[in-house]
Amino acid sequence: MTNLIRTILIIAVLILIMTMVITVHAQVSQPLGPSSTLQYLTCTEVIPGVSGSNFSHVIVWLRLSNVTTPNGLLYLLNQLYYSPFSPYYHEFITPQEFAEWYSPPSYVFNYITKLAAKYGLIVNYTFPMLIEATGNASAVDNFLTALQTAPSNIQQWILAGECIPLGYFTVSKVVPTYKPQYMAIYLNTTGVNAMLNKDAKVLNKVPMQIFYNNVEIWLPKGLEFIYDELPLFSSGYTGQGLTIAIVDAFGDINFTLASNYVYQNIACQDLATFDSMFGLPPASCQVIYPTGTPVLTPYNLGTAEGWSYETALDVEYAHTMAPGAKILLVISPTSGDDLFVDVEYVVNKSLANFISLSWGAYEDAFYYPPPSYNLLYGYDEVFMQAAAEGIGVFAASGDSGAFDTGWLSYNMSMEPSTLYPASDPWVTGVGGTTLIGNITNVLTYRIEYAWNWNSTYMWGSGGGYSFAFDETPGQRLIHIIYELPYVYEPDLGIYFHTIGHRGVPDIAADADPFTGVLIVMNGTIQPILIGGTSLATPLSAGMTATIQSYIYGTGVDYTIGDLAPNLYLLYHYYPSQFYVIGGAYPTNMFYTGIPGAIFMTLGGQNGLYWVIPGQWNPVDGLGQINVYGLAHLLPYIIPRYFVYNQYG
Repeated sequence: MTNLIRTILIIAVLILIMTMVITVHAQVSQPLGPSSTLQYLTCTEVIPGVSGSNFSHVIVWLRLSNVTTPNGLLYLLNQLYYSPFSPYYHEFITPQEFAEWYSPPSYVFNYITKLAAKYGLIVNYTFPMLIEATGNASAVDNFLTALQTAPSNIQQWILAGECIPLGYFTVSKVVPTYKPQYMAIYLNTTGVNAMLNKDAKVLNKVPMQIFYNNVEIWLPKGLEFIYDELPLFSSGYTGQGLTIAIVDAFGDINFTLASNYVYQNIACQDLATFDSMFGLPPASCQVIYPTGTPVLTPYNLGTAEGWSYETALDVEYAHTMAPGAKILLVISPTSGDDLFVDVEYVVNKSLANFISLSWGAYEDAFYYPPPSYNLLYGYDEVFMQAAAEGIGVFAASGDSGAFDTGWLSYNMSMEPSTLYPASDPWVTGVGGTTLIGNITNVLTYRIEYAWNWNSTYMWGSGGGYSFAFDETPGQRLIHIIYELPYVYEPDLGIYFHTIGHRGVPDIAADADPFTGVLIVMNGTIQPILIGGTSLATPLSAGMTATIQSYIYGTGVDYTIGDLAPNLYLLYHYYPSQFYVIGGAYPTNMFYTGIPGAIFMTLGGQNGLYWVIPGQWNPVDGLGQINVYGLAHLLPYIIPRYFVYNQYG
């Protein structure tokens, strides 16, 4: 063979390889968007062998109207959040306006609700983007089968339909379910109360933190101190007049009764005990069950007990950071998509100013057979409505670093993935840090590194790039970094081209269990140190509620809404004032206030990506909220302040 022929063959092979690579990249080089092929998941598909008489919910996810058209919903959202000169900037709409402008035609709702009634289902809710009904599994499956033959003028408005069997959701599941994002380590002690009295570091007679063996325990007052809330608290701004909704499955249950399958949610009682033990003011706490009270069974008891830790953590630390705000605990009877119906219930009834979601499912699981990624676009519509109404949603970015470790339980390869709903473009995704501090009467040292990926514990701050969604306008504005142009997804058999996709998270807060917190559950302080992005998320929601109360309290009519777009605008327009400078401060500064909106993450990684200090990164986002500094910088992007600061 001549050298020329060899050269031609080599070039041909290289061209073929490049073509194959480009073809693979093209599979996910851009978000796929909703499929025109409707995706239905019947009860027997969700849980093989489920009894036809089993009580179930069914959700039909609908396409909103007038979303991508000129002057449609996405245009409105971009004006609301990213255009300080727009007359729509932070001029939010009502649920009634949202339904009037963006709901599908009324004949779609009429057809589906009549079909549900024909099969003996009871319709619970008709929201702009979904219909939920209740009935036996056999009736739900018959309804879903009939819906697949609906006329084309009905089908064109449907994204997906799904069954959610109640009480059996953890058995043989083949669709994504949502898991709490907390991690815990057990303290080698049976006397937590004695440890609090003996070992707590005290400042001005207030217990702040405990150094115990190889862990650093942050007490509630210490977190308020270290995230620079005290200057606002001293002026009476503690989140008063605002409501933080926390949406969880099952709630904080009474374990003794639960062992006999008797359900009792004691979250508010535990919160009252927590307040008493840690010197916090009493909370306004309410519990609601929009999709029904949970029913405990042998199949879901372990899951319910796990969610109890989550619920106690969420409620107690949202209240810690916004002690004047009302806590609305919204409980789902399953860890499935009833969670999103409950979120929509809160949004559509304007029950909260901020919503904290410390749970999620990995995006890649929605693309694995049977594909269910249309569900992601149904959920996204819920968060678009929240953003349009000025309700800020925070969601945990996950505790498995940059990876979906769930595949390991199926003897499959761990692969990169972000967590949903943190990856939604209209949610503020919250990652995790290791919060290191030393408080003295004279000098206070504080520093945050990423909660590093640890392959032994299989934990670390979740982060990366979304399969499903484009980067947000704020991320385009600041030109976020794409640290890896593509990553391989072994279980999906594709290369994922990351550039142009939504970066996760937006911000971060303390999450490392080794710098974690204590919770009260079932009436006692548990002998565990708990962390995870389930801690970081309610911390961030609470801090934002406190900031909101300050902005209103100073006479400025400005609703924050979704926090992330506000931060990207501040980073773009006021970079020199955005970050806190330094890591050691005179202690009295935490009583008078530290300038700078965001504490910088100073290093770390999550298994694939690295922190870039002073820039957005797919580990900890922009960094961590400095309550005093952000409260004073946010007015800079309110139009009258913005014009003055930009043009004098």
